[in-house]
Amino acid sequence: MLSKSHIRKVILQYRMLLDKVLYDQRNKLLCESALTFIEERKINKLHTFLSIDKNNEPDVSNSFQSMWGKNIEIVVSRTNFQKRTMDHFTLEANTALVTNNKGIPEPQDAEETKIDDLDVIFVPLLTCDKNGFRIGYGGGYYDRLLAETKALKVGLSLSPPVDNIRQKEDWDIPLDYLITPFKTYNYG
Repeated sequence: MLSKSHIRKVILQYRMLLDKVLYDQRNKLLCESALTFIEERKINKLHTFLSIDKNNEPDVSNSFQSMWGKNIEIVVSRTNFQKRTMDHFTLEANTALVTNNKGIPEPQDAEETKIDDLDVIFVPLLTCDKNGFRIGYGGGYYDRLLAETKALKVGLSLSPPVDNIRQKEDWDIPLDYLITPFKTYNYG
């Protein structure tokens, strides 16, 4: 059985091998699928991650204008690495973003918001299995966030799920959906 750390390393290496054309094609399809998902469910308040460019993460920021045009409130986080927590802020078109030392864009001078009325959380991941269990970067920040909310938990991935992640932890919370460029998986 491969360890989560080994899987993280392999998947991250795979992502880094995606050339720009292939990444852009997959990301465009993923964004279209994410917008369709939002529209079909009449989402009002969405929490999303801001992509880490150096890791070739999915990037839904090109969809923000469309979301704002549909009056969807977008929430993003700022990470407190000392307390191992995240604070949540409403993202507006004019919100300044500053990249932290981990390469994560974060809102500056934004309005803090509560997360109890979220409809959906777009969850970053390196990979996910066919049962909805994900492997993230290993910090546990999103695991704690997912435990705090009843919002739909939706992973975004440029690749299809793997068969099975055998090394699960007691605190792992499965996703409700996984959106890929090719298909949306329903784990509910």
